Amino acid sequence: MNRRSFLSAVAIAPVLAALAACGDPNVASGTDPTTPGTAPGSVPPDTTPDTTPDTTTGTAPPTAPAIAHPTGPDDVVLKLSYEGGFVAPGYLFVNTPSLLVSGDGRVFTPGVVPAIYPGPLLPTIIVRRISEDGMQALLGVVQAAGLMAPPPEYPDRHNVADASTTVLTINAGAATFVHSAYALGMGDSEAGVRKTLLDATTALGDLDKVVGDATLEPDAAFVASTYRLQARAVDPTELTGQDLAPTVVDWPAGAAVVLADATECARVDAAAVGSLFIEAKQNTYFKEGDVVYQLAVAGVLPADPVC
Repeated sequence: MNRRSFLSAVAIAPVLAALAACGDPNVASGTDPTTPGTAPGSVPPDTTPDTTPDTTTGTAPPTAPAIAHPTGPDDVVLKLSYEGGFVAPGYLFVNTPSLLVSGDGRVFTPGVVPAIYPGPLLPTIIVRRISEDGMQALLGVVQAAGLMAPPPEYPDRHNVADASTTVLTINAGAATFVHSAYALGMGDSEAGVRKTLLDATTALGDLDKVVGDATLEPDAAFVASTYRLQARAVDPTELTGQDLAPTVVDWPAGAAVVLADATECARVDAAAVGSLFIEAKQNTYFKEGDVVYQLAVAGVLPADPVC
């Protein structure tokens, strides 16, 4: 794949997440969702009965208890991502979830991707906050679908090549459940457990419908305090013959990251690079010493693995 094709793939592809929940010892297909107690930092179940009178019987109807979940800003309660598929390696690195809900009620979703070349280097991420009622509404979707349980097998019978894998991570009820289905929603109509997962993930994609406007704050652009990046040294010939002349900028000496050591993954404080990434385009290259690098960059989200 030539340089132009690589950048076009990154610019046009939907910005969908590839973040994984990590470090949680409960992540396993055999996790027991019935573990008693409430995890530290979690919202305890609300067992207070609803005292609103039932107009037909004159008695107060029972209320379902709240679903316990972590409440920390770096905790992930729900994450829906589409991973893998036939895409450029740089896209795999910056791919962000289509939905990520943190313990403190922030909801991260992809922003609009400009259908232009060169587009911005950074993927656009939108963040807004939901109330605890909104959080319970989202968790109610997966609970009603029976997904707060050890995941079943999701056999693929579509024979679709180079498709992505739908991954839904649920961290609630004192356990973590990861549902993973290849080529979900592609090819023939889904049935059985695959249809159940597809219906639930589709419902989660309509936040306004699930949680209601009253529990959602307005959209805002996510401003990262830390970036993660991957650097690839380029041959000088890659910089010639492009339709639009690339821009080469110097890598900041005070960034505390050596690009030669960042071929897999590195983190850099946003303050150390200022507006460098915000202003960069997908045909922006970065020079350190005598070597020019192409970077894949994304803002660090809750529970992103440490580089």
